[in-house]
Formats: sequence, structure tokens, C-alpha cells
Amino acid sequence: MLISLDFLAPGKPWPPPTEAERLERYAQNRLLFEGKHELVYKDWIRLLREDQQATLEMVLNWHKRLTLLFADLLLGEPPRITAGDQDSQEQEAVERIIEDNGLFNVAYEVVLDVSRYGTGIFKVRYDGRAIIEGQQPAIWFPVVKPDNIKEIQAHVLAWTYEEDTQERGKTVTKEYLQTEIHERGRIISAKYPIENGIIGPAIEEAETETGVDEFLVVPVNNVLTTDRVTGLDDYSDLDSIIQELEVRIAQISRILDKHADPNMYGPDTALEHDPTTGQWGYRGGGKYFPVGQGEQPPGYVTWDGQLEAAFRQIDLLMEQLYILSETSAAAFGQLKAGLAESGTALRRLMMAPLAKVNRIRMRFDPALKEVLWLASLLEKAQGMAGAVVLEDIHIDWKDGLPDDEQELTQNEVQRYTAGLTSLESSLRRLYGLEGEALQEEIDRIKSERAGQGAVAELPPITLPGIEGEGGEGAGGEE
Repeated sequence: MLISLDFLAPGKPWPPPTEAERLERYAQNRLLFEGKHELVYKDWIRLLREDQQATLEMVLNWHKRLTLLFADLLLGEPPRITAGDQDSQEQEAVERIIEDNGLFNVAYEVVLDVSRYGTGIFKVRYDGRAIIEGQQPAIWFPVVKPDNIKEIQAHVLAWTYEEDTQERGKTVTKEYLQTEIHERGRIISAKYPIENGIIGPAIEEAETETGVDEFLVVPVNNVLTTDRVTGLDDYSDLDSIIQELEVRIAQISRILDKHADPNMYGPDTALEHDPTTGQWGYRGGGKYFPVGQGEQPPGYVTWDGQLEAAFRQIDLLMEQLYILSETSAAAFGQLKAGLAESGTALRRLMMAPLAKVNRIRMRFDPALKEVLWLASLLEKAQGMAGAVVLEDIHIDWKDGLPDDEQELTQNEVQRYTAGLTSLESSLRRLYGLEGEALQEEIDRIKSERAGQGAVAELPPITLPGIEGEGGEGAGGEE
């Protein structure tokens, strides 16, 4: 871990030696996510064939599938974010910031990083409006206090690039290090030359006051412990299992290929001489070879590939994969008949992945609120017209599972009939109606009931800024 900014001093190596292991893991996990497993699993050649002539015939990209699964469960159904009443300035501001930045797409990318790297990074900046963007964790270097690693002193974003320059009439490619040191209230930018992996003296420096007494970089971690600054990724525990699955299935494929084109044995009368090459070879093509008394009849060379045992091992590996990845077959649509005939049954089968998504949500919820708050604070500090500070932000998260409309309707009917909820609350939950649309739907139901001769004593609801009968909150909540 880094406890001071000394790692950017001239003469220091880049990248910092203390961060080498983390950066190497990021690089490997990126390759695994992209399906380039042969660049990471170096031992699969020996496991497949001792003669080192094997090729990786099967890539099972469980890494990408698992990462996308958890991102889909968290943000596949975009959450509803509110910061005040429906027509308030705060609500208009939060909806504008979300739309201007495509926030849910940015958040989705950060969730992918949380899974594959263990840490995702939000960055907020101002360019005529607040801009929220994701940053790759490989360029993030947190500086923490030595007596409390949970307290960050500065967020350093640093990356290298190459630039062509002219020296004595020749084009020379040089490497540079660009840094952004994010402290509370200011950002210090600098450019350093890199030569043979060593940092040189800074050649460009600039300092910017943000007007916000907070960091404009917000990290989101996966599983975190008291002795870690960065989160644990989802891949490390699964690598050995996925590698074994790929090797085992590739071996099964080789066995089946051999059985599809087997060798033959028989008497030497099945061989013929090729005058061109001088070799004796098999004379096939449907010819008949008479077998003399005491001679071995022709046949195929076969052997027992123990495929049944191989498939049993695959089943065991898949079971361990589900356990360690906190998923189930149901999460990938592998359902047996009768196992999930209702939404409740499906949720019961999805308990493990939903619990994991809830764990990610507990860290993602405050981070997303902080990002929106920082964006509004930055716009206010920069004097943007109509900017308001978002102090009270609420996020209504979804579970990412398909809704069982029939089951939901039955539940609401039972609640309403038993007097445990109001019609307003039931319609809001079922159809997501708000404000005037909700009031119009209640009026239509009241009108239809009255037309059918039914008694329809349905309480009016209070629209934002309008007092209805019964005062504020008429219609009630559950």
C-alpha cells in the first residue's frame, strides 16, 4: 500500500513495486474476461499433452458470464432515483444529471470492474456541467494513512503513454507519466518523463481548485477486509476450477476424435507396397482380406477412455463452481421441470446470487448517492445556472428477476381484500404509477365500479403541491 506521495518522486521506479502484484492481477483478469485464457493458464499445454503439441480447443468463459450475471441482477432493471417531490427542483436536477451522463450505463461498467477487479472507480469533473465517468482501477493509486488504511489521504490517477518528439532531426518516441492527484478541494496535475522505468523530474505542473471540499474520485469495492485497501475480485477463487473444466472437456474432445477415426490391426496381407515411397501401407477402400487359419482377423484398435468418470468429474467441478461463485444452475436458466413454477420459487432457487448482489448493493448504494451529490455540489460551486445541491437522495433498487405478473396481482388482491394496503399503494407497486397518472387510474376504477352499481369509497390521493380531501397523505401508504 502507498502511505505518501513519495512514489512519484524523481528516481523512483514506475509502477510502484508495492502495486505490481495488484496491477498484474488486473491484467490477467482482463484477459480472462475477454476470453484469452491461453495467455493466462500457462499449464494447460502440459495437462493436455506431454509432448507440448496441444492446443486449447475449448474456452469456457465463465469469468465473463459470472461478471455479466451480477451486473445484470444489480442494474439490468434500472433503479428509480429520487431527490424530492415529483416536480421539485431537486428531482429535475437528479433526472437531468442521470440523463446527461447516461449514468446507468456508466454504473454498469463500474459494476463489471467491481466483479472482475474487485474495485470500481467513479470520477466526477466539470465541463459546463457535471460529468460522471468510470475510471479503470489500473490507473488508481490510493494514498492512505499508515495508522488507518481505511482513511484515504489522496486519490492518484496515473497512466503512461508514448509521444513522438523531434531531436536533431530525428523522430524519437519517449514515454511519459501523466498524473492527477485528487485531494480535498483541489487537483494537482503533472507530467513526468519515464526512462528505463524510472521517473524523471516533472516537466508540466498545474493546480486546480474544485470549490468542493471533498474528493471527486469515489471507489466502490467488492469484498473488503480490515487489512485491505482494494476489494477482492470474483475470479481468483475460480481459476483452478475453470482451468480444470477446460482441460477436461478438451481431453474428452480428443478422445471422441480418436474414436471417430480409429487405427486398424490385422494380418500383413492388408498392407501393400508403394513403389514411389518404398513404404508399406494399409490397403483399405472396402477390400476383402481373407484370414488364414491361425491368423489374427482385422479389427479396430479401441481403448476405454473412461468417459463416464470424466463426466462425473465435470459434474463435481460444476457443483464446486456454483458454490464458490455463489450462483446456481437457475441463475443461467438451467431449470428442471417443476422447480420454479412461480416467482417465489425462482427467488428461492436464486437465494445465493441474490445475497451476493445484495452485498454489492450495500457498497454501491452509498457510492452512487455520493457521486450524484458531488455532481450537484460541483455544479453549484462552479456557478451553473439553476444548480441545486442534492441533499436527500433515495434509490429504489430492483432485484433484476422477471416479474410473475399473475403472482404479484394475486398478492395485491389478497392484501387489498384483507385491508392491509390501500388501492393507491397496490397500483403504485403493480404498475409504477405516480402523481396524476395514478389519480386518473383510481378515478377510472371508481367510475367503473359506480357504473356497475358497486359502492366505491376510494380515498383521493394528494398530488404534489395540491391539497386533496383528507389533507396530506390521503390515500395512505401500506
